[in-house]
Amino acid sequence: MKRNIFDIILHDLQQKMVFITGPRQVGKTYLAQQLMEAFSNPQYLNYDVYEDRVIIHGHTWNINADLVIFDEIHKMKNWKAFLKGAYDAKPKNQSLLITGSARMETFRQSGESLAGRYFHHRLLPISVKEAESHLPPEKSIICLNTVGGFPEPFLAGTEETAARWQNQYYTDLIREDILEFSRIHELKAMRLLLDMLRNRIGSPVSFKALAEDLQIAPNTVKKYMEILESLYIIFLIYPFSKNIARS
Repeated sequence: MKRNIFDIILHDLQQKMVFITGPRQVGKTYLAQQLMEAFSNPQYLNYDVYEDRVIIHGHTWNINADLVIFDEIHKMKNWKAFLKGAYDAKPKNQSLLITGSARMETFRQSGESLAGRYFHHRLLPISVKEAESHLPPEKSIICLNTVGGFPEPFLAGTEETAARWQNQYYTDLIREDILEFSRIHELKAMRLLLDMLRNRIGSPVSFKALAEDLQIAPNTVKKYMEILESLYIIFLIYPFSKNIARS
């Protein structure tokens, strides 16, 4: 399945390095591997793989590679300074592609400046238009509404597989991604907040009411909501109003 941003990223790679961020298991690595097919001599390096990590730390990737992909590089200490140096020193005809979870997008906003050196793209779950390449339009909409737009449950196409996948996904988010932002003792409160938000989908949200139910401060609820939103676990729709404070 070809994602809608494929051609845009391919074009941007000819000009600057490209960041691809998005929720976990949304297909970032698969998209990167598809992009590799458009190059004659690409190299893929995953910071989670020991052998690749040695190459990254030693700056010993193939100098003749026309595309170098750094996956999960945000787990490296001072990764932004590393990328700045790699970009400034790379051969003229070499493209750099950086992929990582939603955490990278948050970390990207602080510290060492990469201004002017990159384009950023978010990869989101499969859209109706993308799904039409796999199923007829009417069936693709039904499937997306039933199992969601993440590639694994969507391609499996069964509610049982989707339910099992969603339970595991939920556990991984709590254990890994949220823990990256929070302290261990906050996980229980954030798990309860997630359960409460499930029952408030499509309804106005009151930080004060949630705080009273959780017995924590409203500002803490606001911080938790910002973390969940940055990880694509939730998204907020703000009211349209002429009243600036309300909107």
